Amino acid sequence: MVRRCLPGEVRGLALGLFLLLVASGATLLQPWPVKIVIDSVIGKVAPPAVLQWLVASVQGSFVGHPGLALLTILCMGVLLIELLMGACHVFSSYVLNSVALRMVFKLRCALFDHVQRQSLAFHDSKAVGDSLYRITWDSYCIQAIFSEGLMPALTSGVMLLGIAVVMLALDWHVTAAALAVAVPLIILVRRLDRPMTEQSLRVHERESDVGTRVQETLVGIRAVQAFGREQFESDRFRSQANASLLASLRLTVLQTASQAIVGLVLAAGTAAVIWFSARGVLLGRLTAGDLVLLVAYVAMIFKPLETLAYTAAAVQNAAAGAHRVLAVLDSQPDVTDAPDAKDLPGRARGEIIFDNVSFSYQAGQPVLREVNLSIAAGTTIALVGMSGAGKTTLASLIPRFYDPLKGGIKLDGCDLRDITLKSLREQIALVTQDPILFCASIRENIAYGRPGATQEEIEAAARAAGAHEFIERLPEKYDARVAERGLTLSSGQRQRLAIARAFLKDAPVLILDEPTSALDAETEDRLVQTLEQLMKGRTTIIIAHRLSTVRCADGIVVLQDGNIVESGPHDELLSRGGVYARLHLLQFGEREIAPVGAAS
Repeated sequence: MVRRCLPGEVRGLALGLFLLLVASGATLLQPWPVKIVIDSVIGKVAPPAVLQWLVASVQGSFVGHPGLALLTILCMGVLLIELLMGACHVFSSYVLNSVALRMVFKLRCALFDHVQRQSLAFHDSKAVGDSLYRITWDSYCIQAIFSEGLMPALTSGVMLLGIAVVMLALDWHVTAAALAVAVPLIILVRRLDRPMTEQSLRVHERESDVGTRVQETLVGIRAVQAFGREQFESDRFRSQANASLLASLRLTVLQTASQAIVGLVLAAGTAAVIWFSARGVLLGRLTAGDLVLLVAYVAMIFKPLETLAYTAAAVQNAAAGAHRVLAVLDSQPDVTDAPDAKDLPGRARGEIIFDNVSFSYQAGQPVLREVNLSIAAGTTIALVGMSGAGKTTLASLIPRFYDPLKGGIKLDGCDLRDITLKSLREQIALVTQDPILFCASIRENIAYGRPGATQEEIEAAARAAGAHEFIERLPEKYDARVAERGLTLSSGQRQRLAIARAFLKDAPVLILDEPTSALDAETEDRLVQTLEQLMKGRTTIIIAHRLSTVRCADGIVVLQDGNIVESGPHDELLSRGGVYARLHLLQFGEREIAPVGAAS
């Protein structure tokens, strides 16, 4: 995952690492001024040659004790070391955090792009809230792995190596005692690795459940309030929020317990080092300054060890998010372009043929069974039947929202799987029962399928859809923003914007999925007339429960349990007295059974 986001960040990463290494080197120098003060200013040990030269250069400026010059130089050295460390840490933090955040940005974009390109089968199986959490929060795992895992581990390793080299040069007994602490720490980290990963994954899952619950409740807030189910939804939210709380508490207990054990192990190591160092001074093997230096390095060597131990916990937490991110990135769409898929040459005529098509969402539960259907270019076909008969599924196979399990579908003689998805969907316009509108201006919503359209073309489409009049009455006209899902507009207005979008796209194939079923009779009558204008010259598939909207169709296809049981014109199907006639009778009664145009 890091490899996917790292391209383009190598220079920034190299600069940040260089600054961290400089800061680590400066950190190694920190205890030396104090050691030299004790040994050379207070004691009688000769200072290093470089300091002797500096003292000789400035000695004339100091009056009094001969050690004042050296003491002043060492105090200035403390300040310079701290200044160098601070500057390197500030700049390295900025550079490395910039790299990490850009990697989060790349990962988020990759996740969003991958998710929206998944087939509808993927989205049918995933809650929107879960996908939302993975894109917005789980994507930060790469920053955690990078900033709280790889970088601390690298700098701590460098520090550990540098301190070990210096300490070995002074006294190997003390070094061995200090490094012995690493063994129980490694064992501890390995033992806690699996339970902390599992618990971190549970925390992410419970948090995702909370996000899903909030998203579903707010999307359906009208139903919640209409049915007075606020308390029920509050109880469900509390239940899932409590599960998240308990999971987080268990993870916190694991983390704090591991930190307490780490602290105990480090305290034991500190005691051992102090004992060996003081013993060396008593035996005359070490100076008092060496004792101070070793104890200071002990604190330093334990800091990287402690960081490495805590880094493991941070990485385990991030690994849970990474696991969820990779589960999405590694998922392959069910519907993709074939390796040899080609673009459609120009505008399609619109002839559609279903050849022995079968389909099911779940194994063993067929929705369509060996469907054979031929739709001539430029004609209008209505799909009718009871709920669950397979009407919407049949229409959804045309833009390849799903692929049939058996058989094939052809457009102008070309199998849909031999056509690129982009060029296929450019030939299709869709108007659904619940219009899909975005939080954007009316202009952007109409031009969604053709973003390069001019204002004149947008207005022409709105006029054709009967939407121009109500848009002009809005204070901001075409610049007016549509609220989420268009809830500030009436059902008829939303539907007209969707129809205007279809007019503007001017695709040769039109799918109307129950476009008037949620409208009142008067609004439906007006929209039917508009839809008739939209259907002219196009191959149109109408899915309808209201049979009043399908009389104008050239042919009516009746589906039952995934099979085509009848097909033909409206009058012919009525005269047969079959399934269509019974559906018609249920909706209109005996008085409407007579063929259209017959005397009543």
